[in-house]
Amino acid sequence: MQKKLQHPLHAAAENPLLNPLNLLPGATFSMSFRMLCVARICRQRVTLFCRTNFDLEPHLVLILLAAGERHLHQGILAKSLGIDKNAIVFQIDKLEERGLIKRIPNPDNRRARLIECTPKGRDVIADIKVSYPEIVRWVLYPLSSDQTEQFGALLLQIIEGETAAKQPVLILPSNRH
Repeated sequence: MQKKLQHPLHAAAENPLLNPLNLLPGATFSMSFRMLCVARICRQRVTLFCRTNFDLEPHLVLILLAAGERHLHQGILAKSLGIDKNAIVFQIDKLEERGLIKRIPNPDNRRARLIECTPKGRDVIADIKVSYPEIVRWVLYPLSSDQTEQFGALLLQIIEGETAAKQPVLILPSNRH
């Protein structure tokens, strides 16, 4: 059962000093600074949403969603999600203890294990997928539907560019003495 989650109070609006753009006005020109602020805000909102509605941390939700797609090798899952391969063992343990996933033998390698979703895990995944539009709307507030769609397309472009054959070259300014 999904809980109704109220949007956090707009503390930055109530206290201008809490708005990082007001606190560090010289940094507002920086695209990197803005991306870091947005990443922090989104991470906080996603964490709150996942904890409140599913009693799971966001990285556990990602692992569960990935396991729901097909049998996965832990190492490949860790690499694709950007989680340390040793740390993912503990994350999988948490999901397994809750009965959401299970480890099964890998038919191609008896020493390796694959992970798969349990029926209980599939139920949670179904709830997450039903909630997805609300999650996105809540996390990306105050963006409109069109802005959210455009933002998603831009993020996808960046992600796909990361795996492109030719990446931009980083040119740093020379030190001036």
